[in-house]
Amino acid sequence: MAHDDCSELLSAHGMSRALSRRLDDFEDFQSAFAQWKGEFRQMSRGKFQGTVQVASGQRLRVFQAETNQSILTRGIDSSSYMTFIPITARNAATVWQGRRLSEGQLIIKRPDVAYHNQTGRNTTIRCLLVPAQTFQDAAHALGANDAAADVASWTAVSPSPETMGKFERTLTTLLAKSMQEPGLLGSPDGDLLESECLRRLIDALVEPTADVQTRLHSFSRSMLVRRAVRFMHERLDQPLTALDLCAELGVSDRMLRRAFREAFGLGPLVYFRLMRMHEVRAALKAARGGDHAVTEIVRRWGFRRLGSFASEYHRQFGELPSETLGVRGWPGVQQMTRRRV
Repeated sequence: MAHDDCSELLSAHGMSRALSRRLDDFEDFQSAFAQWKGEFRQMSRGKFQGTVQVASGQRLRVFQAETNQSILTRGIDSSSYMTFIPITARNAATVWQGRRLSEGQLIIKRPDVAYHNQTGRNTTIRCLLVPAQTFQDAAHALGANDAAADVASWTAVSPSPETMGKFERTLTTLLAKSMQEPGLLGSPDGDLLESECLRRLIDALVEPTADVQTRLHSFSRSMLVRRAVRFMHERLDQPLTALDLCAELGVSDRMLRRAFREAFGLGPLVYFRLMRMHEVRAALKAARGGDHAVTEIVRRWGFRRLGSFASEYHRQFGELPSETLGVRGWPGVQQMTRRRV
């Protein structure tokens, strides 16, 4: 499957297709979402591998991503689709909007709400995308209007194990059969599967157990993190200290560290350094075939200890900076090569 095929399918409306792709590079994962204006970052260290599967029917889309690295996703989707994501053993380590959820819960996200989540390693996330109007029509047809009306902008509900199990099995079946039978989507049998999936979804949303319902509000720490991240991204090419951050945000270092560790599992300056490393990687890839030196690009983003940077870069991305650029001979690379030999 070509990258453009997957990207177009993820943004298409009324297009019946099923596609699957193996991913051997983090940039492959990003290119699968090229039509989306959000942001992805690899947060853990090592070579990226994964798979993406997309089944797009007449009314629904099912998307599944399996990755071996921790991935940060953030940004708003301009489509009219509502998102429904079951919390399973394979994605329970994911932090959603600064919160960890429990296996058996179901995330509901309206189209106007930004994605903001960070997975753990070796995560599989499967989600159902439903046009908002289709969801409301289905709720009305099934006599469950309250379920549609009560959905908050971003909510996690706890359906009964029975109704949640039926929804998950139907969702799994829809994806699996779409992969096995390319012509299923758009056929009468495919339409029946889509209708059954919608029905099981509405069943799972009707009268969730009130005492275990979890709503993901925007807590003050989440607001603090967003302000800090915005400030960081405005000056990725400049030096930044904890004092700078605390002075800008008007908070203590302890509060800022707590907020970042809750959101990303990293301290604020470690997060800042990681974002700069991603900028270096993007610049190295963009400079392939040119006469730019690795040293020039690395220093442009504030890294001065070139030997230690090569080691850190290799741990993060599974390759040396020179390998990303496509050249050899940088002193930092020579040091790394000697260590590896």
